[in-house]
Amino acid sequence: MKVMTYNVHSCKDARKKDRIDQISALIRKERPVIVGLNEVETFSPRTRFVNQPRRIAAARDMVYRFGPTLRLGPIGFFGNAILSRFPVCKEKNLRLPGGFEPRCCLRAVLRVPGGYITVFSTHLGLKRRQRTEQIEELRRLVEKETNPVILMGDFNCGPDQLNPLYDFLTDAGSLFGSQLTFPSDRPVDRIDYIMVSHGIQCQGLSIPAIDASDHLPVIAELEMPERYDQTAR
Repeated sequence: MKVMTYNVHSCKDARKKDRIDQISALIRKERPVIVGLNEVETFSPRTRFVNQPRRIAAARDMVYRFGPTLRLGPIGFFGNAILSRFPVCKEKNLRLPGGFEPRCCLRAVLRVPGGYITVFSTHLGLKRRQRTEQIEELRRLVEKETNPVILMGDFNCGPDQLNPLYDFLTDAGSLFGSQLTFPSDRPVDRIDYIMVSHGIQCQGLSIPAIDASDHLPVIAELEMPERYDQTAR
């Protein structure tokens, strides 16, 4: 199972040039079955009213769910998305604590071969105090899950601040050395993560060199456990 997380920066590169076609081409080439997107927009004036998650999902014939965090213009929104080749049984956009700029976590339950999994796509705050509250809330959300979990997104911090999550999740990037993701032209920080329940095995991790955003995408090859709880809750 190939999974990708990508902060697409409103589908614009570091020079503010539109790169949605390049991002769609990456999805077609890498063929992930689940994708988490951050900083993606729907129907906003600054992106010519394009429904970006729907257009990117079409590149791989995926379904998508969008979790808005900010309103942009009369009908536009900015937020997180989950794209999937598997059916989406449940979804909910969850507001995270921390104040200042609103932050959310999009939760989706997917029906996959052998059962159900829960996928979270999120984008945390810029200030450490905000992230501390948000990470504690994510820990509570993950702890309640009975399905295997994939938590991914732009956490805006190094792996040390994510310690509260390690009781329940494995940081896939930590298994394969330091995989820097930001900024995309000369990365010096690892702030984009794919984290999985301990029963999920990570067989590989890659960071494609692509200049379609100010972040680099993260792709993990995952192997699901043979048996696990089956619930669409």
